[in-house]
Amino acid sequence: MTTQPISQRRTYLIGKARPNAIIGKNRETGEIAVIVACAFVGMMCGLLVPLLPLRIAGLVGFPLVGLAVVYMPYKHRTFYRWFEINRSYKRTVRRGAAYRSDAVEAGTRLDGREVEIGSPPGIGRINWLSAPFGPDEIAVLLHVERRTVTAAIEIEGPGVGLRDSEDQEALVERFGTLLKHVANGDGFVTRLQMLARTLPADPDAHAKDVERRGDSSAPAWLRDSYDQLQSMVSTSSEQHRAYLVACMHYTRELAAEGNAMARATGHSKDEGLAVVMARELTDICARLAEADIRVRQPLGQARLSSLIHSMYDPDHPIDHIQAMTRRNAWPAELDATEPTYLQAKTRESATRAPWCHATAWIKEWPLTPVGVNFLAPLLVHTPDVIRTVAVAMDLEPTDVAIERMLTEKTNDDAEASRAAKMNRVVDPRDIAHHSRVDQRGEDLASGAAGVNLVGYITVSARSPEALARDKRTIRASAGKSYLKLEWCDREHHRAFVNTLPFATGIRR
Repeated sequence: MTTQPISQRRTYLIGKARPNAIIGKNRETGEIAVIVACAFVGMMCGLLVPLLPLRIAGLVGFPLVGLAVVYMPYKHRTFYRWFEINRSYKRTVRRGAAYRSDAVEAGTRLDGREVEIGSPPGIGRINWLSAPFGPDEIAVLLHVERRTVTAAIEIEGPGVGLRDSEDQEALVERFGTLLKHVANGDGFVTRLQMLARTLPADPDAHAKDVERRGDSSAPAWLRDSYDQLQSMVSTSSEQHRAYLVACMHYTRELAAEGNAMARATGHSKDEGLAVVMARELTDICARLAEADIRVRQPLGQARLSSLIHSMYDPDHPIDHIQAMTRRNAWPAELDATEPTYLQAKTRESATRAPWCHATAWIKEWPLTPVGVNFLAPLLVHTPDVIRTVAVAMDLEPTDVAIERMLTEKTNDDAEASRAAKMNRVVDPRDIAHHSRVDQRGEDLASGAAGVNLVGYITVSARSPEALARDKRTIRASAGKSYLKLEWCDREHHRAFVNTLPFATGIRR
């Protein structure tokens, strides 16, 4: 008698076991500049101050101050991190963080075009365009300050949790093929964003449908049996919507391609960029079909405006697109003066109380191997919490990612050699990190693309008390998914933008 070996499911390690950088642990240029400047001032004090006690205090004190500013924890961050946040928050409050939409007073021109209005704080200037996309049209946004071009489509998830392990891994491999194609292709899309929007649904919708459309002449025992079955079903109901946002960075090559498209179609240069984006998305949709991810519909200006409007006001149905235009996408009122949440209100709100929104960024991805469904506690197993999970993926070609991996591996080997010569104890985090670098090198050698990830989560509630409760729930669910969150206090009006379909939140 023989037994068949059980094939072990593949696991994934996203976060680093031990971050590395040239100086310190992933320190920014500004942090290194602060340390160098403080050390320089301390050295000047040692050379120029005549009194010995003051000379020693300056020589030692200024470098210690620089190290404390960069390294000392303060309210879950550092003094360096809080400096710019507090400065920009005070400037925002001083200038007036209360936004009021001028859509009511803007009016409409005689030719039917609507007068443009300003966007809320944190959004920046946006030019709305449209391009044909198959039988429909798609909205293309030109972000002037960020110099990017974005467009969104609604997709239908493949239902990974309903499949066995082999099918799940096959789906992930096919999605990896999509990322590889986008990163290594000759197209202009350099960034993708996945949006998972979770909203409460009417728990009595099925019962109302049965009451309206049911057969009154059915046997009594059948109706009683169905009523008993309905009573046994959970009354908590949610609707899950998924969106894919493509982003192109404005470069000289993209401008030339847009001009060529504009001359070929007889449109303006901006409309030529919209045509280029529609062409890129058509190719991506074909790859999505190969990955078993169905495209439900492209988001035109009305649908995209309705989606953005529903993110500010979850009472607004996403599919309610009547009278939805690009200037109706923004809320009627927005208040960013509260340091721990953002307040927004629309004119169609059910009550006069504004909605409260709080955004957190995923500070740490899983440091331990996880399966395909590691985000299930956050995406599915958190009922009665209105939330949006956004993951932006900045793609880079395989050869660039391999060069970066080789540089990192060279630094790791040099550090291991120095540690061995100094007879230091081997750090187990270094061993785990070396194995992770080797695994990444094998994936890149097989043709995988380099992907830089950043994630944000926005939680919405009717009151600050309910928002605090939902934030605790989301933090617990993130812990089950091996994630660490950090709430973007004093900058929620900017962090909230990262969960809108604009593909923002990651530095290029």
